[in-house]
Amino acid sequence: MNAKVLLRIATLAIALFDLGHSVGGMLVAESHGPEEDALLASLAAYRFDMMGSTRSHHDFYVGEGWFLSAALTALLVICWQLSSATAESPALVRRVSLVLALFFATSAALCVAFFFVAPLVCSVVAACACAAAWWRLRSPA
Repeated sequence: MNAKVLLRIATLAIALFDLGHSVGGMLVAESHGPEEDALLASLAAYRFDMMGSTRSHHDFYVGEGWFLSAALTALLVICWQLSSATAESPALVRRVSLVLALFFATSAALCVAFFFVAPLVCSVVAACACAAAWWRLRSPA
């Protein structure tokens, strides 16, 4: 497989991660019962000053969720743009592909430690596809 196809595969994996997180995790997430509802209410009730703004841990929880959605959207656009630049700028695409591979490998490790299988699979696919693109774009010896 050439680097362009590999980066398009990574883009698809990132898009699935983004869609699952944004829709399933942020827009239509359902309660898992009264214990979770009480916990989230407690997180929202405790407010504190953070650098001149009054916030709660719930604000951070929701804000970081949306921040991840925005970051994943940016990463999938970057990955798609890179896939279109493999012929014109192979050295640049190679360097950025390595950064993306390392990012998604780290994401996979975090999914193992703190999350679950769906984002893990998307992260592994994206990391492997970006790493393979990096390898394919190496200079001939």
